[in-house]
Amino acid sequence: MQLTLGKRKQAQPQPEKEPAQFRPKKKFPVRRVVAIVVVAALAVGAGFGVRVLFFSEEEQVALTEQTTYGTLSTTIEGTGTTMPADSVTYTTASDAEITEVYVSAGDTVEVGDLLYTQDDSELDEQIETYQDEITELTNQLSDYQDQLSELNESLAQLSVTAPFSGRITEIAVDVGDNVAAGSKLARLVDDSKMTLTEYFSYAYEDQVYVGMQAGVSIASLMKTFEGTVVDIQKVDRVTTEGTRCFAVTMELENPGALSEGMSGAGYLVADSGEKIYPAVEGTLECYASQDLTAEVSGELTAVHAVDYEQVSAGAVLFTVDGSDYQKQVETVNRQITQTQEKITQTQEKITETEEKRSDYTVTAEISGKIIMVGVKAGETPRDAGQTAVTLYNLDSMTITANIDELDIDSIQMGMEVDIIQSGAEEDTHYTGTVTEISYEATNSNGVAYFPITITIPSGGALSAGVNVSYAITVGDASEGVLAPISALKSTSEGTCLFVKSDTRPENAVDLEDGTVPEGFYAVPVEVGESNSRYVRILSGVDEGAEVFTRYQQAAPSGGDTTSQGEEGDTSGFPGGGMPDFGSGERPSFGGGSGGGMPGGGMGGMGGGPMG
Repeated sequence: MQLTLGKRKQAQPQPEKEPAQFRPKKKFPVRRVVAIVVVAALAVGAGFGVRVLFFSEEEQVALTEQTTYGTLSTTIEGTGTTMPADSVTYTTASDAEITEVYVSAGDTVEVGDLLYTQDDSELDEQIETYQDEITELTNQLSDYQDQLSELNESLAQLSVTAPFSGRITEIAVDVGDNVAAGSKLARLVDDSKMTLTEYFSYAYEDQVYVGMQAGVSIASLMKTFEGTVVDIQKVDRVTTEGTRCFAVTMELENPGALSEGMSGAGYLVADSGEKIYPAVEGTLECYASQDLTAEVSGELTAVHAVDYEQVSAGAVLFTVDGSDYQKQVETVNRQITQTQEKITQTQEKITETEEKRSDYTVTAEISGKIIMVGVKAGETPRDAGQTAVTLYNLDSMTITANIDELDIDSIQMGMEVDIIQSGAEEDTHYTGTVTEISYEATNSNGVAYFPITITIPSGGALSAGVNVSYAITVGDASEGVLAPISALKSTSEGTCLFVKSDTRPENAVDLEDGTVPEGFYAVPVEVGESNSRYVRILSGVDEGAEVFTRYQQAAPSGGDTTSQGEEGDTSGFPGGGMPDFGSGERPSFGGGSGGGMPGGGMGGMGGGPMG
């Protein structure tokens, strides 16, 4: 896009000058005015010193300008190339075949109209690959979860507890021993009761039942103990005599003298009171007994019992170190988390791949005109990203204007812009609007400028790529009497213009001798808004008044001319100092912005008034 830096165009008429006055080529920004005034004053002082040394005999020439009637507004002009405010460029999703194209260049389309389609079978292949990955990851996750379950069981088995109340015996390990899973740690017995299993002939089958009274005679103690039938097993045991027998288990309380392995002769007491004797006798067994074993491998960190100690059911008897198992649990948990994340990521890839189908069946996102079609049905694109269709909405166009750093502060969002399209017979005008302002400067050939965007509602009348001109009017457009800023003088009577007149104006004031040039009168004025060169005169002087700006002096022997203020004045202004534009010492030009503080027209610099 070709861009032209905006140029400022002064709206008010050019003042008359005399004699040989310098015409400025560049405005100074308002914010530099005060600095320029100081520099100008110093330069004038230096010029005055030179005059005293070398040109003390030369005559001073008063330079003047005239007050005019006009406006302080300026016009920033330039050119730009139109581009659509809204456009879409569609590119191919892959190098897959274009299956159909539904538009041609120049067609007008609406939102949702089909533009072209592309073979999307490769998406199905990608999705199938992702699904296979998910299946594999799911199987891994199941394995990890099984491992975690086993490890948690192992952690729960680090403490060996008493399965029932009893007496601990046969402790086989000490603290610090490394034990293997399944190895015996001790034995736990419950001998508070004893059991005796004997075999009775099937001839008594109908007379024997659970809960039946029994007696147990212990020969070694020469005592008989009462018992009760607690279990009947219809086994088929045959004695050497050929008697078929079934098993009967009797239970009796242990007063403390009974021990496992004692021989006992038990009998049953029938309901009739008759005693029934077994065909095969048995030996006493403890009511419950069990070898306690390590469920997991590891180092024993604690042994909580001693031989023959009575313990309660659930009491912790041995503890195995579980640090290794805990590390394994952490590792497996980490693997589970990572696998779950991979599954989620792969599922997201499937979703993303499904969403890409819209890139293979392409519809218009905006209404507008097809500018270019770069694909054909049945052909394969060179690669993914090849331009397929370009669509412009031509209802609104934009141009970019580069605004000089001196003018950017005058540009505001929403500001109207006159857009001109040159024609063979007549120009066409559009009204644009500033819709974007960049406050980051770009430097080109030593000039700083700020790009702005101007939107032009043209209703399709403007095409893309057309060169147009723009004009932006800034500043106060109201008219009034204008005076050069260089003519304003700060005096003891306030801000004045030194007006050339054959007769003394009624509102003239008297100043110290030598302050006002001969033939001029000091006239107090009220000033208003200003731009970089002119200030509005609210009262005191009318249009067409000839006013003093500065002195010009010629060298004695045809040398270069020099300019300065009166003798003894080192400020460049008759009377000394900057003009007093109000009650304070700093310039004051009324309440409006109007281009800010005066930015030019200072005497004593370069031989002419600065613009």
